Amino acid sequence: MVDWFRRRAGGGRSAEAGPTGLDVEGETASELVDRTPEPAGPADGFSEAGIREALRDVRDPEIGRDLVSLNMVREIEIQGSGVKVGIALTTAGCPLKHKITTDIKDRLMMVEGVESVEVDFGVMTDTDRQNLMTSLHGGPSELAPAFRDESRTRIIAVVSGKGGVGKSTVAVNLAAALDRAGHSVEILDADVHGSSIPVMLGSTEKPNVVGGVIFPIESTQGLKFISMGNFVNEGQAIIWRAPIVNKALTQLMRDVYWDEPDFIIVDMPPGTGDVALTVAQMIPKAEALVVTTPQADAARVAVKAGKMAVQAHLKVAGVVENMGHAVCPCCGEEMRIFGGDGGDRVAGELGASVLGRIPILPDATGEPGNALFDAESAPARAFDEIAASLAATKVRRRIKVL
Repeated sequence: MVDWFRRRAGGGRSAEAGPTGLDVEGETASELVDRTPEPAGPADGFSEAGIREALRDVRDPEIGRDLVSLNMVREIEIQGSGVKVGIALTTAGCPLKHKITTDIKDRLMMVEGVESVEVDFGVMTDTDRQNLMTSLHGGPSELAPAFRDESRTRIIAVVSGKGGVGKSTVAVNLAAALDRAGHSVEILDADVHGSSIPVMLGSTEKPNVVGGVIFPIESTQGLKFISMGNFVNEGQAIIWRAPIVNKALTQLMRDVYWDEPDFIIVDMPPGTGDVALTVAQMIPKAEALVVTTPQADAARVAVKAGKMAVQAHLKVAGVVENMGHAVCPCCGEEMRIFGGDGGDRVAGELGASVLGRIPILPDATGEPGNALFDAESAPARAFDEIAASLAATKVRRRIKVL
């Protein structure tokens, strides 16, 4: 192997890099990402150029971009029918090292003539790592690119007037429906005091942090999310006053690597408090999806949440009536066990439309990790319709006054 894992003679090596720090000169952020020169030979076949091109199909599991454009591929050596690849990780203890190894080997074994693949790992220098994070995320005082006005990402804030109406259930199942429809989607759990997304998705581990940038957690169902619930021990109460809550939420919108997906679903706290206003002020392009149940009282407070969004100049994307009815397992007849027409009431007051009515399943357990409805179930089909309606609506773009 070419001597590319030499120890750095001088200082500046990260403590976490250990004795295997890569001997790579520091670069500026603009030079760091995808500055690999175009291959001199054909970009296919069993050659260094062909191997490098094949590695463009291998993505970093956390960042979501290919290893070549992230400048993680630092050396390729061909020995007979074998290939050795040197990969520079962002951190020495990368929890996804095994997946990267497997993905590289699976892809390169598809190249004709390759019979064996070896992967050697090193660690980026402090300078390289910080430049990479800056190029991906922007400066530390800026909103993540996905939340900025010019981003293509649509922010759907799921709101309700009170707790207990299934707002978080709507948030995670809407994300799953958008994912089934082929849209990229991530979830921000902004319900700081009542963070339930980690338990609902069965992923309560701590997120990975690199160079001050927090990477969303990927659940076993394939949904990426971040929540304050992942920063505290399970069962621990978060007893914070409003200014601290708002600061924490602001950090989640600044310090998390949101990869500009098609949608970010924000699970809002119930009511019309400070967090809702913070989101409205920081993300004026957000759209409010109002959740209610059929009862008149739930509808009354849901209208207040919707009107707060309107007063904050947010667009109301629509209304979801949760627990609208149950289906009799014997005769198949719909039973409106709660009565009322809450969804229609809220939609009428807000000048919006009811995007869907979610039925109750009597065998839904709500156990940790089982919050997503089966894709063939009636609730999942209702969420598929809601997702299709949202995706079909035009995005409102703010007009900047010069």
